[in-house]
Amino acid sequence: VEVIVDYDDNYPVLFNSENLTHFVVDSLKDQNISEVNNIVDLGPQNPSEDFSYYGQVVPSTFFYMGAQPEDGGNYPHHSPLFKMNEKSILIAAKAVATVTINYLFFNKKM
Repeated sequence: VEVIVDYDDNYPVLFNSENLTHFVVDSLKDQNISEVNNIVDLGPQNPSEDFSYYGQVVPSTFFYMGAQPEDGGNYPHHSPLFKMNEKSILIAAKAVATVTINYLFFNKKM
């Protein structure tokens, strides 16, 4: 048997900017968005993510937003069974808007 393996490791490692990550967490905690009350550090994660390309150009922070449906069912994003709690879209928008406004207001240089 002859096998040729052409492995393309084309996604760089995604690193969160330490300073920006602290700023994001502090912004969310300071604004006390009632839906964002469970901020957890999940530690290193191993999925590949094209978001990593942004972090090579500008400081960035990648975070997960919980979206498990209220009726249960917790399937991976690319599963045909995946469902999400659509309320999480508004919560994510509030979180991102809060951080963006705080960033612009405080004119932080990360």
